[in-house]
Formats: sequence, structure tokens, C-alpha cells
Amino acid sequence: MSVLYRALWSDKKAPQADPVDYASRLFARWALSDESAVALPAGEHVTDYVAVDWRATGSVQRHLTRTVTVRPYEDAGSTGVSLTSRDVPDLDDAEQTVWTTTVRVVRDDEAVHTWVETLMETADLTRRYKVGRPRIVESLLTTAGAPMLESSKLSPEALDFPSDGVEMLVDHLQDPHRTLPVIVFTEPWTRDDDQWRSRADQVAKRAAGVARVIRLDAESASALRKKLGPLGIWGGAVRTYQPGPVDRASDGWRHRYLSHDRLTTDGSGVVDRLVYTVAQLSTRRRVPAVLSALAAQTTDTTSTSSLKTERDNLEWELELALDDQETLTRELAQANGHLERLRQVLADKHLDELFWASRDERPEPDELPDEVPDTTGAVLLAQEHLGQWLSVPDTAAQELDGIDSAPTAFTWANNTWRGLRALAAYAQAKQEGWTGSFWEWCAGSGNPFVWPATTKKLAMNESETVQNNTKLYNARIFAVDTALAADGKQYMGAHLKISEGGGNLAPRVYFHDDTGGVTGKIHVGFVGPHYLVPNTRS
Repeated sequence: MSVLYRALWSDKKAPQADPVDYASRLFARWALSDESAVALPAGEHVTDYVAVDWRATGSVQRHLTRTVTVRPYEDAGSTGVSLTSRDVPDLDDAEQTVWTTTVRVVRDDEAVHTWVETLMETADLTRRYKVGRPRIVESLLTTAGAPMLESSKLSPEALDFPSDGVEMLVDHLQDPHRTLPVIVFTEPWTRDDDQWRSRADQVAKRAAGVARVIRLDAESASALRKKLGPLGIWGGAVRTYQPGPVDRASDGWRHRYLSHDRLTTDGSGVVDRLVYTVAQLSTRRRVPAVLSALAAQTTDTTSTSSLKTERDNLEWELELALDDQETLTRELAQANGHLERLRQVLADKHLDELFWASRDERPEPDELPDEVPDTTGAVLLAQEHLGQWLSVPDTAAQELDGIDSAPTAFTWANNTWRGLRALAAYAQAKQEGWTGSFWEWCAGSGNPFVWPATTKKLAMNESETVQNNTKLYNARIFAVDTALAADGKQYMGAHLKISEGGGNLAPRVYFHDDTGGVTGKIHVGFVGPHYLVPNTRS
């Protein structure tokens, strides 16, 4: 069971006399598709439901059984309710995907606290779904008084900021206590494209509860740029300012920037990615005690098996994470030892001031950064800075949204960046005379950029079982430069295992070594989740 969306807010100015009952009525109207429905009594209520999915071939009706569960809650000084809608498809439904939406509301002496969550269970791990707020969120936020997530106000609508109000926006972006992402859309230079406003509205609607969407006209965007410098936004571009203060130019990669060209050429795809990123970020948010107490008392016992499975998976992931930590600790100790020996050599030659002078230097804007915020950024940096040694086509990066927004996104991103730099350093070494393979270079060159030469982290080819299976073999044929292959396609078996943990989402980097061939480069054909390149065990 995967959490796809989690919204949390508190409202100290709720206008309703009984906000818990009011939320129950809104939920009943939404769940039963009946605007005249009243709040349902405690217990389970089963009804048939028809969902309409829009696909390339047209609309498809799917028949579901919807079970609505109402569980009241009462504790010292507070009252509340847990409302759940669970949609189970018919047995002959090919997708067999179960969707669950839960709304929990608690009223105490301070405020009305709300928690909305969407979960999904499916047997098809490769199928992608559009994510976003359930419609009940829009009803709850629209009728709330002043819904807040700490210092951020929530709204299902995009907000226009005039130029004289930009300073307030900057203050909010630089607030160290801001925990809600802010997505800023700007007016194009030409001012003849009004689609940017409608796209901002789409994102605001779908990301309601988990992000704030701002629209800036050209004058306001110019004012923001003056305040934030390179971290500003302009010319029809979009930037997602992640939680935390926006106060360092080096944070540019963390606050994702999308150009106006990207927005116009792939508008719906950009909207999907923007919403997916903030929705996945929301799933890591910690639930406050006042709401977790309600969940503890009202959890459906039928979910026990799902919770046990999730616990077992987490325990397995923890074991793998501890194993990775042990490996990294060993590598860090070796690197520190080498660094200390280097310092001593410089000291013996009376050059130790070079060591201390360079120790805390940060890379210049045109230099390679030490770290990246996400895997998408790692790929873009490789394309921009490592092109002399690596060929990384745009098609190499596949379905990185889940990887970029996973709890381990930062670790995966920097392991990927390390791997790409290792491949580039190897290609450079080959041009300078190294005669061995990538594995041999990693194991014996002593280069600071080597990748771990272990079967847990590196495979120079796939097993014979994979190579002899047509479906699995074809999943490893990737687009490459026609200088390498006339048809622009190449089978790749060699790959970096960015993480053993992470299940089918764990990143893989597939590559082909042509350092001894016509191009003299490493060709990276795939950077993405493991489920797109399955093997016999996955």
C-alpha cells in the first residue's frame, strides 16, 4: 500500500458551528456523488460506483465497490471523525487497483485539524497514475476559515502577486520555518501566451493542500529577480521552491527550474511532474499528535495485514540501508586517511597552506558541484559538463519523478552523480593510456572518482537468463548516438546499481563502453527505476 498524497492543515477560524459534522456532510456528498447527502452514521456503508477513466482510445467505465467507513472519535477536550472511502474493482477488472481516501478531522480548544490522505494498492508496479488532491480537498479548503500549515496558508487557487507585494513573497520564501513548497509561474516575455495562467490554475487545483501556486506578471517577476538574483524566475518559466529558506545561489538545483520552452512543448507532462513531485514530498510529512491519536483509535483492523507487509518491507530496506552505510563508512575512512597523508606530504614540502586554503572553497558557478539535490539534476549536469567523456541522450532519463521525490532522493541523486563522474573519469583515463576495463579501473587505479567494484554495486553484463529472454533483452536496448550505432540503438548489459534497497524504484544506470571504439566515450542509455529494466527476480 503506497501513500500518494498527504495534506495536513489547521484552521483557527473555522466558520462552521460544528466543523466535524460539516466535514462529514461534505465527505458523504463526495463519496456518494449526491449533493443532498447528509452525514453518514458510524459504521460501514457499501455502494456501487462507476469510475470513468479517460485514455487515448476514449472514455472507459470501470465498475467498483465503494465502502465508506465512518468512525467517530472523542478524547478529553476534543472530538473528531475518521472517514474512509475504499474503491475495490470487480474481479474481472484488468487493473485490480484499489484506491483509498481517508479524511480525519479533530476539533480541540485551539483549532480544527484536518488530515487527508490517498493510498493505492496495485499488482502492476509499472503502471503510472496521475496523482493529486481528491476533490473533497477543494471543498474542505474552499469553505475553511484560515487553513494553515505552520506559516503557510493553503488554497486551491493560484494567487497573483503584484510587483509591490513581491517583498512579502520573498519574506515567505526565505522563512526558515516554511514547510510548504511554493510553485511560481511567470508571464512569458511575448505576453501573447495566456496558457501560462491556465496551467498555473491546473497545478493549483491538483496540488491543493500540498503546495502553494503563485502567478507573477512580467513586472512582478522582474521585482522578484532583483530580490533573489539567480534564484529568481522570469520569462514564462516555472520554479518550485522547496521547503526551507531560499537564500543561497548554490540552492538553484534544489529549487527546480523549468523553462518556458519545456512548458510549451510538454505542457501536460510538466503539469503532471510538478504535481507528482510536491505530492510525493507531502507523503513524508509528519502527522501532528492531535491527529495521530485519532488514527490510532480509529484504524480499521482489516488493514493489519497491509501494515505488517509494509513493516516487513521497511525492515528489509533498513537492513540494506545499514549495509550501504557500512560500505560508505569504510570508503569515507579510506578517503580521510588518504587526505591526511596528502596533507602531511604538503606539510613536509612546506606547502600545507594550499591544503587549508582549498579546504572550505565552494565550487564556482561554472564548476562541477560536489553534490546535487536530485537524480534529474545529476543527469542534466552530466549532459552539460561531462560531454567530452559521456554521451547522455535526453531519452536516457526515464520516469525519475518517483526517484526524485522518494525519502532517499538525496542519497540516490548523489550516488548517481558519483557514478556518472566515475564513468567520465574512466573514459578520460582511457584516453590518457589506461588499458583495463571499467571494473579493473575501479578496483585498481586509485583514482578518487572510482565506483565500488563489487557485485552489489556494479555489473559488467546481465546473466545469461536475461540475455536469452527476448522481453528482458529488449528492455535493455536504448537509444544512442548514431556515431556508435547506425540505427541509433544499442543493447546494454553493464550497469551501476545505485541502491540495492528501494525495491523496484531503486535507480539503475545502464551504459556501453566505447572508450576503445570510434567515439571514445561511455554511452549512458538509461537512468531510471529498476522496474523498467526487470530481471527474473523482480
